[in-house]
Amino acid sequence: MFQNIMDLRRVKKGRGRPKGSKNRDKPNSSTPLKEHNTRRLKEAEHDVMPLQAEPADSDSSEIVSDNGSTANPLSQLSGSIDSSLRRIKEELIQIERNFEKALEYTNARVESLERKDYERTCQIKSLELSIKELKTENRQINVALNKQDRISRKKNIRIVGYPYTVGENCMDIAATVIEKAGVGPQDAKIERAHRDGPRREGRTRHLLVRLDSFEAKIAILKSQRARLQEETYFITDDLTMLDLEEKRKWRQQAGELYASGTKLHFSAGKWRGRDGKPFQFQLTAVPLRRQDPPPTTD
Repeated sequence: MFQNIMDLRRVKKGRGRPKGSKNRDKPNSSTPLKEHNTRRLKEAEHDVMPLQAEPADSDSSEIVSDNGSTANPLSQLSGSIDSSLRRIKEELIQIERNFEKALEYTNARVESLERKDYERTCQIKSLELSIKELKTENRQINVALNKQDRISRKKNIRIVGYPYTVGENCMDIAATVIEKAGVGPQDAKIERAHRDGPRREGRTRHLLVRLDSFEAKIAILKSQRARLQEETYFITDDLTMLDLEEKRKWRQQAGELYASGTKLHFSAGKWRGRDGKPFQFQLTAVPLRRQDPPPTTD
């Protein structure tokens, strides 16, 4: 191989003859020198070709093989790691996006709930205020209605506990009881009298009586306590429902005070002393069970 290279150099320089050129044809005198040299160059190049196609020796082949066998797994591992890292990065980015979307939705939901809660709170406060106003208005209406009801009962009395008889005449019974109470027919004229309240076993219904004047009513109520002590019946005022509840509420305490020497009377919806002012009870009121039916307006 080295000899072929040297022959090629000699040909190019025009010196010497390459090895093995003795048997080759010499150029005729008729062949131009340039063509002869060109043919010799091609032959020299042909002799050099095996140098380029000659395989590498075994040592260098083993080194390449060893390097290749070592480099491929590392390259594959590096590529796998890079691929895994890219995939993890993409997944993390997707998780972050999903988390941001979920956080935005949650914030919007919380804001919506807070807004609704604020609106509900305002509505509740408005309703509470309305309820308070309605309670006040209802109490005022009840007071006004009770006052009107009290006025309509101003001339009424009730005879409680008088025995019932079939075919009785309520006007005659009322006149008899009022006369026994110390007020004659000339001082108290009866406009109307009838039984009132639901029928109940073992109890007689009240006898509701309307008089011609409020003065006659006051005279009867003042005298009936002493005059009817021995009777099984008595005369009382025709109270409204609210006034009746107030009277029963403090009746036990009023009785105890009366027994100790403090006399009270119930008038215009309040227990009152001798001076006519509402009495302030010191004891806790105990509501009593209502036994009588609620009074009605005649």
